[in-house]
Amino acid sequence: MNGIINYLRNNTGATAIEFALVAVPFFLIMLGVFETGRIMWTMNTIQYAVEDTGRYVAVNEGLTESDIITYAEDRLRDMSVPPTDLSVTSNTYTEYGVDWVEIDVSYELTPLLGTFIPFGTELFQFESSIKKPLQY
Repeated sequence: MNGIINYLRNNTGATAIEFALVAVPFFLIMLGVFETGRIMWTMNTIQYAVEDTGRYVAVNEGLTESDIITYAEDRLRDMSVPPTDLSVTSNTYTEYGVDWVEIDVSYELTPLLGTFIPFGTELFQFESSIKKPLQY
């Protein structure tokens, strides 16, 4: 009987068990917060690069489609968005006598958590576009 009572009172290793129970959810929450921040940062970076490219095109005369695409890709590269899975298109046209430029950027982000995301997706698709009049 004394052996059972001593066994039940023994708390050796309780700290290790408590850490094991608390550590996994804690680290998953921390990774989730980090991943959410990275996704939001990437969305904002892409939007800013598209807006910056639109301003650049609006004030610089005589740019070709490839100049516009190169400038947008350089802005994204400067902000640490890798060029893989990145699509930049530019279209210049005239509508109602006004010259317009439209810049579209599409980017697929692979999350760090990958297959652990509960709703089953492995990629986040970000798209941003801007339409600016060309008034030189």
